[in-house]
Amino acid sequence: MMDQIALEKLARQIAGRMGPGSRLFLSGDLGAGKSVFARAVLRELGVKGSIPSPSFIVNTVYNAAGLAIHHIDLYRLKGIPDELEFYGIYEVLESDAAIIVEWAERLDAVILMNGIFVSIDFTDNPMMREVKVDERGLAGN
Repeated sequence: MMDQIALEKLARQIAGRMGPGSRLFLSGDLGAGKSVFARAVLRELGVKGSIPSPSFIVNTVYNAAGLAIHHIDLYRLKGIPDELEFYGIYEVLESDAAIIVEWAERLDAVILMNGIFVSIDFTDNPMMREVKVDERGLAGN
């Protein structure tokens, strides 16, 4: 179980292992902490300034320390192939950019086989989260 400080610390540790071709998949209920986690990763990777949730624009692209980073939020999407194609998600996933995906469970299981999958779940304590990390190997390693 983790509070927000521990969640952000874990995010920074994972960010330290990310580079070109890295995939970070986040899942959990609305309000569980996916965006908090994603922001901590982006900050650790060197992103400066405002980091808004990309839920309305689906894909926000950052460049930090020479690394292209896509922050994708699939909350407003159903995850059907035509929709993912329309928003260019497949093209991004085939690139060598570092990618963070919120609501990753909406992607096909084959896509989720390569990367780090983090699930963040509520607990009985509203200040604590249960976090599971499943490292499925980083691209390029």
